[in-house]
Amino acid sequence: MENENKVLLKVEHLEQYFKLGKFYNKAVDDVSFEIYKGEVFGLVGESGCGKTTTGRSIIRLYDITGGSIYFDGERICAGTRTYKEAIKNAKRKYHAGIKKAKESLQKALADGKNPIEAKDDFEKVVKECEEELHAVVSENTKQIKSAIDDHKNCNKKFAQFQMNKVKEKYEPLLAACKSEEEKANVMFEYKKELKLASKDRIMNKMQMIFQDPIASLDPRMTVHDIIAEGLIIRGITDKNFIDQEVYRVLQLVGLVPEHASRYPHEFSGGQRQRIGIARAIILNPELIIADEPISALDVSIQAQVINLLNDLRDKMGLTIMFIAHDLSVVKYFSDRIGVMYYGKLVELTTSDELFAHPLHPYTKSLLSAIPLPDPHYEKKRKRIVYNPLADHDYSKEKPTLQEVAPGHFVSCNSEELARYKEEINK
Repeated sequence: MENENKVLLKVEHLEQYFKLGKFYNKAVDDVSFEIYKGEVFGLVGESGCGKTTTGRSIIRLYDITGGSIYFDGERICAGTRTYKEAIKNAKRKYHAGIKKAKESLQKALADGKNPIEAKDDFEKVVKECEEELHAVVSENTKQIKSAIDDHKNCNKKFAQFQMNKVKEKYEPLLAACKSEEEKANVMFEYKKELKLASKDRIMNKMQMIFQDPIASLDPRMTVHDIIAEGLIIRGITDKNFIDQEVYRVLQLVGLVPEHASRYPHEFSGGQRQRIGIARAIILNPELIIADEPISALDVSIQAQVINLLNDLRDKMGLTIMFIAHDLSVVKYFSDRIGVMYYGKLVELTTSDELFAHPLHPYTKSLLSAIPLPDPHYEKKRKRIVYNPLADHDYSKEKPTLQEVAPGHFVSCNSEELARYKEEINK
């Protein structure tokens, strides 16, 4: 895998909560993983486990509740819940400490202790509590401001970075010009590229392929307008260039230029999904988030779309986050796989390792549900039912994502960790 050591996307303690009255629906709760440049990272789990919400949070369709997301080393999303919670807990601890100090003061006075000494002890405790509170509030307030700044201004910072690159490129070219005419031509190109750079956004480097190929395409726009919309928003106004790019990506996804003048309802489901892929790749992104791109398609068409994504990955050097239900497809297409359950990441490892040595009971349950076109095997196949209450005892120690073997992470506590290590070493 090319550039396998370079982390393109890093997700740290991602939280995405949705408020339901007085309560919160924890759609994604403390999820962390990394995606390396050039790889396909599969994310699997049952419906409602938070896969799509994770993808939408990464591409900033939602404002995340907590955690951080880094793209190519830059923080593009940041939540503040964790920092605010730390401040609340520090204030509770402060008030509890003051209350306890007052009780100790009253008791000391009742026991006949010197009032001056008792008061000095009380003031000493108060001062320590205030210093501790101030340190926690100051640090977390600083983190909140930093998170808000990164979240709001990451695109502006990226545009400024791109403009600086254009300036570095053209300054020596302008200095080397020998005539006024040559300088005017270089200056024209310089201003054009600088204008484009000023409108560049870091989110242009990330694109999404949506699950429903019908609902994700505007029925009132032609295929040409749908695909070209990204270029127009990007600030490109050259119609000939836009037309050439649209025709180029149409051919890349297996369609022909004549399709550009048609509307989405004139195409089959597989062709609509190809249009969605063309729209995603026209800006030459580095990361594609494919949100169940084949689940709404026939089995024969699914293979064609997967092969198309494989070809585009090789031709364009794409990194793909592939969200799906079908584990057999994910095994074929993905380099590493993360398994989600109830908003949490329960297992993460390479595709081959996951199928060879599944450790978490939920992963075993998913794998046992994969049907095979073999009547003799299907007759004897036993489904494993996952019951969290029966399979885990987290009354004493809560689970965390821990490395059982090199590159193989499982959500477990210390007791389960020892058992999984013994199981994998057999």
